[in-house]
Amino acid sequence: MDRSTAWDATLRIVFGLFIIGVGNAIGGFLASLTGIAGLALYLLMAVPTFVCGMYYVVIGAGMVVEAATERALSQADLTVEVADADKGGEHDERGDDSEPSADD
Repeated sequence: MDRSTAWDATLRIVFGLFIIGVGNAIGGFLASLTGIAGLALYLLMAVPTFVCGMYYVVIGAGMVVEAATERALSQADLTVEVADADKGGEHDERGDDSEPSADD
């Protein structure tokens, strides 16, 4: 992962957690001031900020996972084996599925 991607992912995750924290703090303050109706105010403040904050956290974590997967695949020594089609007996020597001709 290059530095700019790492910083971008880190800032997105930290910003998302900041939004969640601020939303909970403001919601808790409103809940303590207004009594029983404060629960509705808390939920009205905390739920949207939690959703918005988690959006940024998930986007940032996805960037980290994408970069790590890309790096792991580039460093892996992967080989591709091609199965021999003639072993199954379904194909003739030419490798196609056509019916054998009379002069074969």
